[in-house]
Amino acid sequence: MSTPLFTQVCRLMQLINETRGTDEKKRLVSKFFHGWRQECGDDFYPIMRLLLPQLDRTRYGIKETKLAKTYIEVLGLGPQSEDAYNLTKWKLPSASAKVKTSGDFASIAADIVERRSTVTTSTQTVQDVNDLLDTLNRSESDDKRKMAIYKHVVNNYTAFEQRWIIRIVLKDLKMGMSENSIFDVFHPQARELYSVCSNLRKVCEDLRNPTMKLGKSVIALFQPFKPQLGIKGQPKDMSFVKHKGIFYIEEKIDGERIQMHYDGSTQKFKWFSRKATDYTHLYGASPMEEGKLANEITDCLKKTKSLILDGEMVAYDPKLDVYLPFGTLKSSAIDSSLDPDKARPCFIIFDIVYYNGTHLVDYALSDRRKLLANVLIERRGYLNILEYKERSTEQDIIDEMTVVVEQRQEGIMLKNPGTRYECGERNKSWIKIKPEYFDSLGENCDLLVIGGKYGTGRRGNQIAQYMCALRDDRKSTPEEPHMIGTGFSADQIKEFGRFFQNTQKYNSKNLPSWLSHPEKSTDVPDVIVKDVRDTVVIEVKASEIVFSQMWGAGCTLRFPRFLRFRHDKSWKDAMTYSGKLPNEDALDLILTSLSTVIEMIQTRRSTGQKRKPFSQNDFTINAKKRAPKKSTVTSLSLIPSQQGVETENISQTSSLFSGKTFYVINGIDDNTNKTKLEYVIKKNGGQFVQTDEKADYVIAGKHNIRVDSIIYRKTCDLILPQWITDCVDAQQVLQLVPKYMLFTTQRTEQEFLLKMDPYGDSYTEDATDQSLKEIWDSIPSVICDAEVDDIRRKYFNSDGLPGMFFYGLKVYFDTPNQNVAQCDPLTVEWVEKQHKVDKIKCVSKYVRFYGGTIAEKDDPAITHIIMDEDQSSDAIANATRRFSFDRSPYFITAKWIRECVKQQTLVDETPYDVKIPSTYQPSASYHPFASGLSMTNTAL
Repeated sequence: MSTPLFTQVCRLMQLINETRGTDEKKRLVSKFFHGWRQECGDDFYPIMRLLLPQLDRTRYGIKETKLAKTYIEVLGLGPQSEDAYNLTKWKLPSASAKVKTSGDFASIAADIVERRSTVTTSTQTVQDVNDLLDTLNRSESDDKRKMAIYKHVVNNYTAFEQRWIIRIVLKDLKMGMSENSIFDVFHPQARELYSVCSNLRKVCEDLRNPTMKLGKSVIALFQPFKPQLGIKGQPKDMSFVKHKGIFYIEEKIDGERIQMHYDGSTQKFKWFSRKATDYTHLYGASPMEEGKLANEITDCLKKTKSLILDGEMVAYDPKLDVYLPFGTLKSSAIDSSLDPDKARPCFIIFDIVYYNGTHLVDYALSDRRKLLANVLIERRGYLNILEYKERSTEQDIIDEMTVVVEQRQEGIMLKNPGTRYECGERNKSWIKIKPEYFDSLGENCDLLVIGGKYGTGRRGNQIAQYMCALRDDRKSTPEEPHMIGTGFSADQIKEFGRFFQNTQKYNSKNLPSWLSHPEKSTDVPDVIVKDVRDTVVIEVKASEIVFSQMWGAGCTLRFPRFLRFRHDKSWKDAMTYSGKLPNEDALDLILTSLSTVIEMIQTRRSTGQKRKPFSQNDFTINAKKRAPKKSTVTSLSLIPSQQGVETENISQTSSLFSGKTFYVINGIDDNTNKTKLEYVIKKNGGQFVQTDEKADYVIAGKHNIRVDSIIYRKTCDLILPQWITDCVDAQQVLQLVPKYMLFTTQRTEQEFLLKMDPYGDSYTEDATDQSLKEIWDSIPSVICDAEVDDIRRKYFNSDGLPGMFFYGLKVYFDTPNQNVAQCDPLTVEWVEKQHKVDKIKCVSKYVRFYGGTIAEKDDPAITHIIMDEDQSSDAIANATRRFSFDRSPYFITAKWIRECVKQQTLVDETPYDVKIPSTYQPSASYHPFASGLSMTNTAL
């Protein structure tokens, strides 16, 4: 098969990288795919593995560090040269003007190659690159062979092409386009098929024909699938997981998501990770492999012929009868010693999706759980079935979280017992709750920022991760800031930048006198501050403090995240190593020193002391905390987001808001942001302040820390910015009603109920079309689409919902606009146009009545496009191109809808086709690679 030049693919990826908007990116890919199909045939794997390298199972065994050494040798760079330094230290900012990027290895390497390369013309094809990748894969453990391969790359590929080859090898294209978007362009069923097979080659082979419609994609034995995932949630989200009044609660295991495939006839095992990595070599392919998990659990599977299990793999310590932390799993799996008390892998199962040739994904979770208990024989420490509890109230969840924090568990999972298993989906039928999701749970620490690491990609050339420390007050000279590294990584905050102006490179053999950090630690910063007196204290949130030898304090933070700056504290006020255990009543408050946590852990383990039970308030985000200690050193000021608009040059045009004071927290978008709202208020005679204590009206368009804090305190109403806009439009201060409220206090709610019903329908004012529509939209739907789908699959799988034969279809009416108003009434032209309008209204009502959806023109899920019977061929061809980017909908006349209604079922669309040309054979004047994406060998 002849394939285009690889540089054409590079140009496509570069264009996608520079283009904004998913739809426009999809358009570029669709155009390229069209050209590929016309000139290269329907084998898409050679191009798909380049566009989706992260999904390709090919392994190359080389990362940035090894690539840097390879390029230094291939290019003949001196080990001490500036370019060699830039390749090796690619994350660090470069002092050279020649290297314009940092944090992006591929770009740095391409810049260095470009100054030396003599290759100026592109000669290598897509097939050549595929052969290169296969050769690199076969040389995964042969460094000499890899060196020869990269010499070939340098001698035959341009610097521009090498940039993208490196990104493909590193499996990170940085294009800003998801795999789902590319799958949607390739074929409507590509995403669904990949979710159950995790095999890019199979997707490309099975969906060669873009018009082919496969049956329902199902999981298969020994083919990894994408597991169902949960979303973050809170106890109040239990309504999403309730089924017949109950939901399941499971412990969230801190392990690695693994699926086990087993065929009893051949005694064969396969083990796959969440990302389809094959771990069979770790856990055993058959019972004959002594020392492997498969050997230990075969007797537990005697009741089964074949099955697929979903669960978590953890390391288990038989001596202590406990599960070990996540980082110990791989070492326990490869340990081949004969010690009977050694740590070993243990598979904890929580779902079964395939049993004795039957796919179980369409069965309810409750049914799958019952089957799981009947077909497996547990063996503690090797094969365990995860326990679950049937619960029904929010308090049940709160009680369970008390146990989670008490026993230092990772969290809990809430699951809907009545839902099917949805491969590759992350939805509200599974909800995960962890202590660190809530400000009142976990550990809060005031730490000093002393060092940082440079980021990659968009964070290149910036400090993006920060190392924090606590003050060691055990030293004999407490006036000196002796520090102990505790290890913390947080998102890059712009305000950090000004504290990292005066830094020095980290050198483990020459640490400053104030810092203690293990010389052989694997987690070290790139730079540290020169003087800790000039840095900043921050408040850090973590799920817990765990012991670690990688840090001078002997412990580190687990799942840390930045909360806020503590400008009211100096380095002397940072958390200290020494401390006293607070009294019993203070245990639920903020923990003020690291040693406090260590003592608490040790005390609870030795005495069995339990923590005070939680209440609902513990689960409220941004719960009220202990007031910070006042400082006489630092004066506080408003951060930019809290400062108001400059009012000096604003002239008042009306007295609409005269005598009224507003506190604007935020807006909704750029058109109604804080600055513009304050400008409007001032222009109409109002005043604004920067606190809710003195405001008559508090305005907020969306949630943030300050908004959530006010909601938690329940001290005042929060009004949406739309009220301001509507007041100005009406030139009167409108009455507050529920539609204008982001949050309503109990007092205001009682006032509303005296004037209107719970949905805002006034008892005294006449309703209008608009008010009725707003009220109707505010009434929650009794049943959601997911529940309708569950009912349809479970009870009407073969015939569909009775009377809903259009269910699942999205219909778009691509008909010329009939401007009836511009015609003289009661003329022949007026009658004809009115007749066409009435016909469209009629058939659109048919679609909705029988379960279909009327789609917008930019909806990628359109299934049918209705066109006039007398449309011109040019109009049809234009419509074909406009709607063929993501999938191939049917182009038909309205007669098809009427015939379906007449027959009370879906009929074949072919007789009602508008006779358009094939969507893959457009007119000769339309070329898929316009705008510089030609598939020819002509250089662009």
